[in-house]
Amino acid sequence: MQNPWSLYVRREALERLQAAGVRGMQGCPMDVRFRAKHPPELMDLQLELCGSFHPDCLPRELDPPCLTCGRNKGFSLPNPMILTAGSLLIDRDMFRLADSPNVIVANERMAEAVRRMELDGVVFREIETR
Repeated sequence: MQNPWSLYVRREALERLQAAGVRGMQGCPMDVRFRAKHPPELMDLQLELCGSFHPDCLPRELDPPCLTCGRNKGFSLPNPMILTAGSLLIDRDMFRLADSPNVIVANERMAEAVRRMELDGVVFREIETR
């Protein structure tokens, strides 16, 4: 799809991942039309927000967080990204980063399940935690 932060999955792939014990993934059927005779049934993944950047990867001078949503604004994604280990949920294998919801984070358990099932269309890269 057009936005890299949008994550869609075929229903059968979602069911296989859930059957394999991957936690924290819920899908909502998409209302899309295909011209093919047997179109895939796509699910829009609904992922919980959690996690924050570790202060070591953020600029020293940050504007105060937004009073309404609590997010820091005015900086681009840190490179490299470092996440605060204590801000991550241990009962989810995949989630959106609360500090930057367009970032989707998956743990090793999720990445291994995807590799084992030979699912494609997604790329994993390591993120350090402290």
